[in-house]
Amino acid sequence: MSYLWLSIKLQFRVPVSVFFALLFPLIMMFAMVSSYGNFEIGNGYHFVDKYFLISTGMGMLPISLISFPIWIGENLQNKSYKRLEYFGINISKMISFDILSYVLLTIMSILVNIIFGFFVYNLTIPSSIYLILFILQCLYCNLVVLVFGSIIALLVKNTRILMPMGMIFLFSTYILTGAFSSFSELPKSFQNIGKFLPIKYVMNNFFDIWIEKYLLDFKFLILNTVLGVVLGLFLLTIYLIRKK
Repeated sequence: MSYLWLSIKLQFRVPVSVFFALLFPLIMMFAMVSSYGNFEIGNGYHFVDKYFLISTGMGMLPISLISFPIWIGENLQNKSYKRLEYFGINISKMISFDILSYVLLTIMSILVNIIFGFFVYNLTIPSSIYLILFILQCLYCNLVVLVFGSIIALLVKNTRILMPMGMIFLFSTYILTGAFSSFSELPKSFQNIGKFLPIKYVMNNFFDIWIEKYLLDFKFLILNTVLGVVLGLFLLTIYLIRKK
């Protein structure tokens, strides 16, 4: 557990990623809800209950598209795990704890959004089963994005390029998923692309989970699973090629 704590602390060595994962979503929530007002959208729900989903997705992405690829890239470049292996250290355990730390950081990002929304704007909190399944489906989405981040890290060998490339993917995804405007108001071409991004469902469709309309978003689950399998096979292929 001590190494897990160390891994979590090391997450904060990428200030840009930490800013976008924990602070930027709160700043956007404050700016948007304060600007438009926390008006009622029906059935006792308010604007914050809708925008909260967007800020949640905005916080999840930097972890997978910036922090995680940089971590992989630095370890590949420095060959730190190989050096530690010579001293008899359990590398598999270390890698598992490192990956777990990114999952915990994602959970932290989601919870910080919930807490901020609740105390500042009286965000509606669903019953425990809906809340748990909401978080689990967010994590499932983030798992696939982590796989995509791994692919970026393996394809781009220069760690200096990983940061700007991650930022490009980050803001491109923000645009295609309606982070800065309503998804329905985006150009049709953007909407057609966004429909194939699982994070779009987290930032828009998961509202029906939050208001306890249904427990699972099956369309999201199918899309996320298919993309996960495809990206997983692609990642495995790249890894085997590099290993040879």
